[in-house]
Amino acid sequence: MPQKAPAAVRGAFSFLGRAAPGPAAALAARAFLRVGRPAPVRVADRPTHEEARRGHLSHESVDVATYTWGDPHAPAALLVHGWQSRASAFGSLVSALTDAGLRAVAYDAPAHGDSGGYTRTALDDVAIVRRLTDVEAEPWAGVVGHSLGSLAAGVAVREGVPTQRLAGIASIASFRFTEDVFVGAIGLPWSLRDRFSQAVAHQLRDNPEVTPEVADRFDLVKHPLPKHVRTLWLHDDGDQQIPQTQSKLLLGAHPHSGELVTTTGLGHNRILGDTAAHTHVVDHLT
Repeated sequence: MPQKAPAAVRGAFSFLGRAAPGPAAALAARAFLRVGRPAPVRVADRPTHEEARRGHLSHESVDVATYTWGDPHAPAALLVHGWQSRASAFGSLVSALTDAGLRAVAYDAPAHGDSGGYTRTALDDVAIVRRLTDVEAEPWAGVVGHSLGSLAAGVAVREGVPTQRLAGIASIASFRFTEDVFVGAIGLPWSLRDRFSQAVAHQLRDNPEVTPEVADRFDLVKHPLPKHVRTLWLHDDGDQQIPQTQSKLLLGAHPHSGELVTTTGLGHNRILGDTAAHTHVVDHLT
């Protein structure tokens, strides 16, 4: 989710929003779902990426790349990456999990990494998480999500994916937050906020996961996880992409089962490679 689009893009949406509100909202909704060029594997993550046992599954006619690390018979932790990221971004966390005796399972979301497709929504992630869950003999030892992946992972667990542990890193509390950020980033007039949301729902209407209340469904504050699921939220106080207030909202929605760990100086993505953050996640899952 961009914090601010180029000035030319912002100017175009600002003008079109005033001159033709309906087409502007529809165009913004199509852009909202498009991912862009997949991120490459970082040099630091390449050894972990290449060590993975690779597989694939088909989701809505899109080939989705899957990855597994560690003892095939060990308890498994599921990892769900963020927007314009990929499974290999969890590289150093994967090593920490397997060193702790866990098996790590991850996938490249549609339009990300080595998977096909051009668009991604949290709806896709929930469906894929369910598919990966179906082939597991036991409940997940834990589910870990980063950014948008944390929202999708949380909804999947709330809706029945079996685990007693969820760790959210730089988490998003609700789907509406992602829409708000995008509207501000592209310069669409705020008066078109609701029309944009309606256009997004229209774009999603052919997805079998969609319900009329999709934004309401993807809200972990209004609809938190059950109390038996222990939650851990990790967030940097200087995150410029997703403010820490999102994780504070999540902590407030899970007061009986949640904990918030604050980091400093790591931002939105470097927190994934932080050794102390790994320790918190591993301790939480084990």
